[in-house]
Amino acid sequence: MSNLKGLYTQSSVFSKLLILIGLLFVFAVSGSIIWLLITHGNMNDTGSLKLLQLIQSIAVFILPSIVLAYLCSNNMKVFLSLDKPINWVAVLFVILFMILIVPFINLLGDLNQRLVLPDALSGLEKMMKSSENDRAALATKFLNVHNLPALFFNIFLIAIIPAIGEELFFRGAIQGVLRQKLNVKLAIWITAVVFSAIHMQFYGFVPRMLLGAFFGYLLVWSGNLWLSIVAHFSNNVLAVIFYYLKNNGYKVPDIDTIGTGNTLWIGLVSGVIAILGFWFFSRYFHKCDKRTLNL
Repeated sequence: MSNLKGLYTQSSVFSKLLILIGLLFVFAVSGSIIWLLITHGNMNDTGSLKLLQLIQSIAVFILPSIVLAYLCSNNMKVFLSLDKPINWVAVLFVILFMILIVPFINLLGDLNQRLVLPDALSGLEKMMKSSENDRAALATKFLNVHNLPALFFNIFLIAIIPAIGEELFFRGAIQGVLRQKLNVKLAIWITAVVFSAIHMQFYGFVPRMLLGAFFGYLLVWSGNLWLSIVAHFSNNVLAVIFYYLKNNGYKVPDIDTIGTGNTLWIGLVSGVIAILGFWFFSRYFHKCDKRTLNL
């Protein structure tokens, strides 16, 4: 096995992406087989569906990224941008930023949902709306829990594992490989588009793409994938916690609607914060790099 390490380091970007797609297919099929053997394909049980979600998150995103890093580099941590120490001040800034831009993301999502396809594509639009409704129903099923152990498992399943897996796959693997050939900004935005498209949720495409772009810029600015993971985790965990609180009788606002309707002004203020925060992070990490060079 050791003779495979770094075997494809000098391969082309196209070859590395093909390897990643091949790994994704192999692990996804293997994960599905494992799930079928364990659950006998029971799609009616929530526990069975959560197990499928867990297995697929690991098989589709985490394992292909790790194996690609092993095959295409001599230092896996460097390949996946996991080699730098964590800047804990930056972590706090990222968490605060992700909380403050929630209304802006909701506003963008609301505008995205108002998009109407031409009459010629009405069939496609109905299919997409049906798919969105099915996904929303499944998400509600997952989030509908009433005790702390179940909440903590949801945080693990819906926030921690996807944040690690998707950032390894999209920012660590895909964006990292694309940067070997393309302009940095182009690599970021191509990855962000793929990131949003692969979720197959048209009515949330724009906000998810912009979030993906921010995660990508965060990685480029900091050189540390952990910050992108923290940002992704923060976005996911807020929804999990707020849904739990609301579903269990606590008087909390609907986190998905803050910044829309009667609270539109909050969404607009949040948008200004998003723009200023984006500028702040670009300057902050530039200054951090200069301080490091002067040590």
